[in-house]
Amino acid sequence: MTEKSGDETVFDKAGCGVPDTYPAIGAVSRVACAALNVPRVFVSVSVSEDDVLQSCAGMSKGDVGACAELIVPEMIRAGIVKVGDLRTAKRPGLQKIAAGLNPVRAILAVPVVNEHGETIGVIAALDTKRRRFTVSNRATLSDIAAGVSGMAGLYHAAVRHLAAEAELKDAMEALPDGFVLYDKNDRLVHCNRRYREIYKESGNLRVPGVKFSDLIRQGVYAGQYPDAIGNEEEWIAQRIHEHQFPGKPIEQQLPGDRWLRIQERRTNTGGLVGFRIDVTELKRQERELSRLAWTDSLTGALNRHRFLELAEAELAHSQRHFRNVSLLMLDLDNFKMINDCHGHAAGDHVLRATCKSWQDQLRGRDLIGRLGGEEFCVLLPETRGSDVLVVAERLRQVTEQQKLSYDGEPIRVSVSIGAAEYETIADTITSVIKRADQSLYKAKSLGRNRVEASKIEG
Repeated sequence: MTEKSGDETVFDKAGCGVPDTYPAIGAVSRVACAALNVPRVFVSVSVSEDDVLQSCAGMSKGDVGACAELIVPEMIRAGIVKVGDLRTAKRPGLQKIAAGLNPVRAILAVPVVNEHGETIGVIAALDTKRRRFTVSNRATLSDIAAGVSGMAGLYHAAVRHLAAEAELKDAMEALPDGFVLYDKNDRLVHCNRRYREIYKESGNLRVPGVKFSDLIRQGVYAGQYPDAIGNEEEWIAQRIHEHQFPGKPIEQQLPGDRWLRIQERRTNTGGLVGFRIDVTELKRQERELSRLAWTDSLTGALNRHRFLELAEAELAHSQRHFRNVSLLMLDLDNFKMINDCHGHAAGDHVLRATCKSWQDQLRGRDLIGRLGGEEFCVLLPETRGSDVLVVAERLRQVTEQQKLSYDGEPIRVSVSIGAAEYETIADTITSVIKRADQSLYKAKSLGRNRVEASKIEG
């Protein structure tokens, strides 16, 4: 056996080559050396089926294997091994110890027993000279063995805890949705990779220990939340309140027209667990369904029902805030003749192209709807007087100036337009449309391709 100084401890997880895995058991070897006044001590304890912790004091790391091979079997056979002089020992196992651990001459080995009474290891005091181990020596070593058993239990619990934690983190990383956990002080405990990917504009800030309020504020400054632009402090306060008092799922917009559904719940310890579910595709589908339900499939203008609904709401808003609203009725001239001469496909082409030319001339908040056939209606919020006529004339001119053709045949198109303004508090969208329609009839009767208005002053 290689000689080593008595104060050196070699500790390893058997067969793994990982030193200092559990230093407390390594320290036990030195304590036992001092308590029993021996130069060498060997400790081996099994903490699981595949995990054995071993340490020794006063001998080389390579001698640990020899101790395990020679002492452990003898301890299992005899229970307690106490020999004052191995050179005179008669049992074959003791003779092997004497031959394999030369110059060891005396040995006292006791089992390490767990809380279930099962032997899980051994601790052996080794002396290089003959000696008589006393009952007190045996009791001391047994007490130390009990301490080793407790350490082994703690180690096993720690290993199981780490394994469970690693498995849980692996499971969280495998989630297709963003996962986050905050403690009771609202500090981030853990978030998975998907969570950081979702918040890529501020993903580098999402580290354990950071407070939710700081994350939100920094995310706003980084442009993470489009809805916050222009009302940052109000948005931050609202989001923190929703986070602190979680209830129904909320939707959150991210850059690039991405959308999340946020679900958060309090834990029993006062923390908070949350999921971030990407609903971008669902939102797009909802918008598309709404578009199909609200728009005319041929021209892309609002359908009659949706136009009247939005126009009524806009009129009510304008009445409450004393703002002006005007309305145009547009009807393509002699459209039946286009269908008769060029076919219905050509008529559809004309409707699509003409409506597109009108939409290009209108503001984003103006409403255009197809009320039926070749008849359209345009609502102009905050527009009155001569401005209404300017818009109407521009639409008439762009219609007339179109160079449309179908199957190589040119098609000339013109439009008659009637205009009306919101006049009294008693007005409804129906009454305004009626006045605009009367103006349209007048434009038709006066020769078409013109604009007529109902009581519009400059």
